[in-house]
Parts: sequence; structure tokens; C-alpha cells
Amino acid sequence: MSTAPIDFSAVVLAGGHSRRMGTDKAALRHPRDGQSLLQHQLGLLASLEPVECFVSARHDQTLPTLTAPPPRIDDDGTAGPLGGIVGTFAQATTAHLLVIAVDLPFLDAATLQRLRGACTATTGAIARSPHGIEPLVAIYPRIAIDPLRHALHAQQLGLQRLLQAPALAPHFHLVECADATVFRNWNAPDDL
Repeated sequence: MSTAPIDFSAVVLAGGHSRRMGTDKAALRHPRDGQSLLQHQLGLLASLEPVECFVSARHDQTLPTLTAPPPRIDDDGTAGPLGGIVGTFAQATTAHLLVIAVDLPFLDAATLQRLRGACTATTGAIARSPHGIEPLVAIYPRIAIDPLRHALHAQQLGLQRLLQAPALAPHFHLVECADATVFRNWNAPDDL
């Protein structure tokens, strides 16, 4: 007997400084549809019908024009993705938060649906590619917010290590994803 899919909130993390790229990655054009990467990722999330969707960005960051701008979670850009995740949970109304990075142009709905299917009422899911866990393609359960908040305040910002720690690992199912292309991100001009 299968269970109903979880309700979830979603966020695109777009607040990185893009230093290696030399320009804001959120405004780069997607290779298939020509939209900004941010608009493309928001469309991807919308196709999954989240309860609500957010964009996490630096407070001084100008985002590309969006057809239907979601609520923005501002951060100061010093806490990396963890700051965006904790900040979004403070606004989200559901027990699960789907997190994706803006710079993953080949991420697809099927991968995200697999993550959703692996979640329970109290557990989330993290994609695991051939390169390891993918903290920026994950569904975080609200039950994990206290350890995440504690790590943020302690400036322990590395999600790879944090999510494999005993305080958090039991709250996540790992979802094996053999196609590493889905997780190929754009960090520098040579990646385009």
C-alpha cells in the first residue's frame, strides 16, 4: 500500500556571490528554453505543485525579472546555502522544504519526484549522485531544523559533513541517482 505524497514548500537558493562565474548565475540563460536560470528553476518547482515557493537571495542582489515573483527570503550572503535553508524554514508553512540550487540547469522533475516519494511525515530525502550526497537537491524535514539552526549559529556551514552527522543523518533517506549530468552545476564560464 502506498502513502500519499507529502505536501511541501520549495525554495530556489540563488544568493551565491558567483565570483568564479563573474556574473550572477540566476540571470544566466537556460540552454533549452532561454529563460533565466532562476525563472527556469521556479518553473521546475511549480510543475511539482508545492504548497508555496520561495527564492533565497542576498538582500543586495538584483534578481532577473520574473513572470510571477515568489516571496523572497533575504540573507546577508555570509552563511551560504545553510543560511537560505534556515531562513526559508522560518517562513515556510509545511513540514518539508524542497531545496534546489539555481545553478543546476539539467535538474529534472523526475529526480525531484523520486525525492518526494522517499519522504515520510518525519523524514526527508537527499539525492546521492556518483559524486556523493547532493545537499542542494534535497527535501529537508522540519524535524531537522533545530540541528540546522544550531550549526548555523555555530558557523558550521558545510552541508556535506553536517547532513552525515549523527544528529541529522537519521532524518533523511538517500535516493540513489546514477545520472551525474542532472547535478552538473555552472560555477565558471568554462561550465557553460
